Amino acid sequence: MPDRGERMVEAMRLRGMTKQHALAFALGVNESTITRWKNNGPMSVNSAVQLCRALDISLDWFLNGAGTIDAPRPKPEPRPAVETGLLRRLRRVEAALSDPSKALLVSLIDSILPDDRAV
Repeated sequence: MPDRGERMVEAMRLRGMTKQHALAFALGVNESTITRWKNNGPMSVNSAVQLCRALDISLDWFLNGAGTIDAPRPKPEPRPAVETGLLRRLRRVEAALSDPSKALLVSLIDSILPDDRAV
């Protein structure tokens, strides 16, 4: 199993960060610090967390070699039934309307919503 330094090099390669100085700059550390980490030198937990965030990798994978390289993603919150029903109806309306009618509907919605909420 690869060690922590080898996992860091692999993560850098996969994320397209081929230069140590780019990672050092992103983390606000010296390039010599990156070299030390690549050689399995001491690393604080805070530094490990920052590195994993910068490379978008799993902390568990980086520190322990467990799981997958990709950082876990939060599960999307379920939408309330009312919102789901409204979206379903809007899709049906959109499919049924002609382009000019869609433009009129968008104009109506924009006139109702405050400027900062219109998309």
